[in-house]
Amino acid sequence: MGPAQDNLHRKQVAPAITGGRPPRFIGRTPAALLLLTATLVILVIAGVPSLLLNQQVAACLARRRYETAEQWLNWCHRLQISNAETTFLNARLSRKQLQLREVPPLLQQALQQGFDRQAVQREYLLLEAQAGRLPTVINELNRMLTQDTHDGAEICEAYVNGAAMMGSVELAETIISSWKQAYPNDPQPFYARARILEYQQRSDEALAELNTAIRKDPRHWPSVYARSRMASAQGRLREALADAVAAATGMKCNSAPLLQQARCLLDLAEPVEARQVLEQIQSRPPQDLQHSFNLVCEPERGLPLEVELGRAEAALGQTQQAVGWFDKVLARDPRNLSVRYERAICLRELGQSILADSELQSVQQSRQRLSEIDRLADIIREQPELPHVAERCRIGELFLLYDDARRGEFWLKDALNHDPQYEPAHRLLTDYYDSLAREDAAWKILADQHRAAPGDADR
Repeated sequence: MGPAQDNLHRKQVAPAITGGRPPRFIGRTPAALLLLTATLVILVIAGVPSLLLNQQVAACLARRRYETAEQWLNWCHRLQISNAETTFLNARLSRKQLQLREVPPLLQQALQQGFDRQAVQREYLLLEAQAGRLPTVINELNRMLTQDTHDGAEICEAYVNGAAMMGSVELAETIISSWKQAYPNDPQPFYARARILEYQQRSDEALAELNTAIRKDPRHWPSVYARSRMASAQGRLREALADAVAAATGMKCNSAPLLQQARCLLDLAEPVEARQVLEQIQSRPPQDLQHSFNLVCEPERGLPLEVELGRAEAALGQTQQAVGWFDKVLARDPRNLSVRYERAICLRELGQSILADSELQSVQQSRQRLSEIDRLADIIREQPELPHVAERCRIGELFLLYDDARRGEFWLKDALNHDPQYEPAHRLLTDYYDSLAREDAAWKILADQHRAAPGDADR
């Protein structure tokens, strides 16, 4: 088609498209673009984009969609439209993801950017409670609960976390009860109570609370993850695997539920599939796993990935490699009974029978001592009107020495809640925090607090 024919073709086609009239945008495109650009500039100057994105972040935080909130915050930073409210919301997200050291600098920055001073002060109070310093802010929190209707759920959550860290179960239960009534669609109070019940050895009641939380929000991943872990402990492996897969599918930073999925596969005697999942986690940056554990509200202090790598190698017949992984875990956590047992079995297969038998005997003795916990917990449940300080302290000591240090910490604080000057509990907590301080000096503060406690003055 020549130039003349091409020109004729355009003249014939254009009226067919535009109804015989020339297109309105022809000749006006520069003016339209200028108008659009001017409109966008005005919106940016007026702060409309940051306002809309901040609203999205706040809504995600309220619904506990922390990963989505993080994505919206990233958009604010990429578009360079962050403001004082963005910084404040970033601080709140960090607190809720248990990244507590990041919160004070962000709150200070929000204040410098002109954010509401009273709101920043309230967030500092919530941080203090969540960091385990509830007694210093409890009066302010009580006042806030009677006055603040906007942040009521946030206040309840920080209050309960602080009470649980103190071992003040009765106080936590009181707040949870009011929390459930005031916010009936919120899954978090049911999850919070489930964790307390789990620590109290009341697994069936804890699972009932988790089921309620998940019915209220099937995407409440802390509840889904916890239910998977507890179902696995009860031997309901297919149910546990289904929950782990659901959480891993729904979360973007999903290393924690993937690790739980690998655990279930190993328990189901599917080591090849488990190893594939573990390799997926291994390929990611190390901090990814810790961040994922924070998202499911179960921060880890040990080496959980290395535990499952050792189990996988053992199941695949790579015994020497398995021992290497187990040695690494036990160097960090020598109390881990399950790893000590698995390592002893591997040593036996490697022909080191004397060492293996000695370790297996030691593990058996430790488990026999742990059986005392159920008896003591029954005594406490059957006589709730009595403080049972010695029994609570003994349960804490047994957990610290032979099994789950976090549960031990919970029970020792529970003992101190019933008798703040009980010297054996202060002594055990001092030693425990001293051991943690060898890895992270921040724990020395807590160790010194218990060392200086009235009932522990001789240490």
